Amino acid sequence: MLRKLKVRFILLSMISMTVTLVIAFTAVNITLRARVTSRTDQIIDYLYENGGSFPVIKDENANDLFHDETPFQTRYYVVIINGGEYSGSNYSHIALDRIKDINEQTEKILKQNKERGYIDNSRYGCFDYDDGKMLIVIDCHADFTTVNTLLTITLVTILSCIVIVFILLTVFSKYVIKPFEENREKQRRFITDAGHELKTPIAIIQSNTEVMEMIEGENKWLGNIKAQTVRMSKLVKGLIELSKMDEQVLSEKEKQSIDLSEIVSNSVETFIVPAQAKSIEIKTDIDDGIKIMGDLEDIVRLVGILLDNAVKYTDDRHLIEVTLKRKSKKANLTVSNTCKGLDRESVPKFFDRFYRSDKSRSSQTGGYGIGLSMAQMIVQNHKGKISVSYTEDERIVFLTEL
Repeated sequence: MLRKLKVRFILLSMISMTVTLVIAFTAVNITLRARVTSRTDQIIDYLYENGGSFPVIKDENANDLFHDETPFQTRYYVVIINGGEYSGSNYSHIALDRIKDINEQTEKILKQNKERGYIDNSRYGCFDYDDGKMLIVIDCHADFTTVNTLLTITLVTILSCIVIVFILLTVFSKYVIKPFEENREKQRRFITDAGHELKTPIAIIQSNTEVMEMIEGENKWLGNIKAQTVRMSKLVKGLIELSKMDEQVLSEKEKQSIDLSEIVSNSVETFIVPAQAKSIEIKTDIDDGIKIMGDLEDIVRLVGILLDNAVKYTDDRHLIEVTLKRKSKKANLTVSNTCKGLDRESVPKFFDRFYRSDKSRSSQTGGYGIGLSMAQMIVQNHKGKISVSYTEDERIVFLTEL
């Protein structure tokens, strides 16, 4: 349980941090590219307003974008098209080896038929000019190179942070869950100690009740005392077993080869009599020779808990079905019983300790709400999975994968 808590803490922390950093990275990327676009559009508009060239910028008119160095920092060209012919152009701010590509690039821009846009890392603006068009194209390659370099550095930094934080979380998470571990240990110790302390008074009550029956004879009051002490004794025993089993993980050395087919078949045989007493039919479909590695006593207890639960809560249709099949490398054990009128919202809570649905899992059936918790713990200790579902034809189905 605590191991899962640790893993979940690390996983949620990493997901939260990663999502936050990805959002931040995306926002920075969008902002930088939008800034390049906005800055370039301002320069394009400025060139258009001045006939396709930079005027002399006086110091009193200079700002962060337009100053005396702007004409030399901006790589651009201007093409004036009149009647489908190039009637004027300005190539003085572009490399000479680019001039031969301008006609091809200009044709592509005109085909796009847009006032603004990007083409080949260049931002363009197309304006009405006299009786034709003025096309202003600014090379943004240097700006995008700077942006991409910054984003690469940012991405590497983010990935490095993720790795570093993951290492730190792995190292320090044990200190985060330490209070939970201590509280859980105290809880287990309390349950175990209280259980052992309760055994003595329960045994005394039982023995005194038996003596009183011998002296005064049987009566309903003594019968009630005996019945309740038996229930209390079983409950205390279950609590102690549950406490011992908590956080227990079987090592490979403790596991042994178990014939699960034989265990399930034998367990079904032991429940035939109590089932028949309630007119319950048990149908089986058990494949032979299915073996697993695990603890024999725990697996026997697991199958017994599932069958006992089915016998207790089968409705007046009186049917239990038990199947055992091999699927891939897993042994799938299914125990189902008919149960009318069950609240579907209560089904996921069946494995909660001391949980009993009011309608069908009353203490009058003899349940304490810890059997399925113990079954779940046994399955987890064997690194398996157990789940419960409620079908459309009103059957409770427990599926165990080992």
